[in-house]
Amino acid sequence: MAKRKLDRPVLAEGELTGHAHRVDVDVYEDEGGVREFSGPTTVTHEEHGPIALPRDDYLADRVIETDHFADEARRVTD
Repeated sequence: MAKRKLDRPVLAEGELTGHAHRVDVDVYEDEGGVREFSGPTTVTHEEHGPIALPRDDYLADRVIETDHFADEARRVTD
């Protein structure tokens, strides 16, 4: 699967709030929307303190929320 380097190092953007989880390293996205980056780095966000990530390779994907009563699944929005 082809990956492209993002112009901004954002792991996830809030669709409702405009806030974003950002890192200070290059972030790549594949055709399915999964984002990949390498640490060490720090994740920053407007609504919580920084999160330090040790040296490693990471994949960032959106959380899926399942409504078993409606038999539906959707991505969680911020």
